[in-house]
Amino acid sequence: MYRAPSKKRQLLMRIGVYSAMTTGVILLVTFLVFIMLGYRFNRDTSSIQQGGLVQFASRPIDASVTVGSAKLTDLTPSKITMNPGNYDVKMSRQNYKDWSKNVDVTSGEVLWLNYAQLVPNNITTDQLTKFESVAGVKVSPNGDRFAVLTDASKPVVTFVDITGDTPKQTTITLPADILPADKTPTFELLEWANDSDRMLLNMTYDAVVERIVVDRREVERTVNVSKKYQADITQVTFDTRSSERLIIRSAAGEVRTIDTSNDSLSSVIASSVTSMTLFANDAILLVQTVPAGGQSVGYVSLGSNEVRVIKQVPSADKTLISIAKYFSEPYVAISTGSQLDVFKAESLPSSEADSAISMTNLYTAALPAPVEYLSIRSGGRFVTTQYAGGIQTYDIELNKQTLTAFKAPVNGELRWLDKYHFYLTTGSNLEVMEFDGGNPHVIAPLATMFDTTQSDDGKFIYSINSSESGFALQRSRMILE
Repeated sequence: MYRAPSKKRQLLMRIGVYSAMTTGVILLVTFLVFIMLGYRFNRDTSSIQQGGLVQFASRPIDASVTVGSAKLTDLTPSKITMNPGNYDVKMSRQNYKDWSKNVDVTSGEVLWLNYAQLVPNNITTDQLTKFESVAGVKVSPNGDRFAVLTDASKPVVTFVDITGDTPKQTTITLPADILPADKTPTFELLEWANDSDRMLLNMTYDAVVERIVVDRREVERTVNVSKKYQADITQVTFDTRSSERLIIRSAAGEVRTIDTSNDSLSSVIASSVTSMTLFANDAILLVQTVPAGGQSVGYVSLGSNEVRVIKQVPSADKTLISIAKYFSEPYVAISTGSQLDVFKAESLPSSEADSAISMTNLYTAALPAPVEYLSIRSGGRFVTTQYAGGIQTYDIELNKQTLTAFKAPVNGELRWLDKYHFYLTTGSNLEVMEFDGGNPHVIAPLATMFDTTQSDDGKFIYSINSSESGFALQRSRMILE
């Protein structure tokens, strides 16, 4: 005969069921959390390990990804959690050359392989705009146009807009009232402002060098800043905050600012300066000689007149400084001669502040030759130094350094297509490679040393090459239709 369970027994059964359900939910959630954190069973070691997340992206997209001998199911962009270790990674797509790299995956960290540029097996290069002669070329900061000086003896600049299918030209002539009377000066393109509307030129005559600011939209606003402000200018650059403002350094090493919007020349901001660069919209980075010998490295916050010293350098060898933020944390790179030091700073207060600057040395290296160029690229991730014969890249994220030797002599500073790729023009070919020298490719014949740029969508690389009739703007297709 069936007997209903007592109330006590029913209560115990409910408690048992609820406990089992709760335990099951906890175990399931814990399991899912561990999966989300990248924990996997490693068959090779018969243990549970936390893996690393690897993000894959390519240009063009829809490339297949092979890790070791395993081909992944998803095409780029994609991601996968992998056990810690060293892997050979390959991205492939039909009609393109394979992209490959050897990488280290670290537990609990994200590895971004989001810069793979696949190069067509057969690159088509077409000639577009032609010029009888070219004396100088500068690409705008946003890469949408070329400034071309066709004849260094003429005050004429041609701007070529490459945003459409067919390049569009506009030509401006510098106003006569800024030119010297009864002289035949020569001209040189220096740099663009960040807004790509104004640019700096050198005008030279009788061993005199004057600095000209040209407004491509309103040529009547062109200013001879050397004459107008009676300034002895050895170095000049645009203030990153406004193309109306300039930062100048005199032959005596005095740094001042010029504001063309109100015709003002500031008092001396810093003295005994041997080199200056800019740190984003924050500060002027300075190297100064000191009376006791050696040099000091520091900065002046934009809008301030107070110099903040970061480091004293006992040597008189060429010293360079670069600062950038990586995930909002400041990193400072300083080179003296052939030595490079990279520091992580807790903060970089205003140069007028009294708070101390705390820096930790992350990396020190002795390079094969004295440093000629120093910068921190890709949002603060890569410290790049150029020396005679090659470059060194220090990856802050991976704490890894790579040396890349040039196959042929390279004149001038390293030049970049984007955050991850630089290009070399060795006199016969245009060669593009990654920040660490990986995946080098010859893109097109190129016998000139002029600037090169890539369209925002990555479809084309534009360069100016010599031709049978003089020179031509050429376009190399990087993404096949």
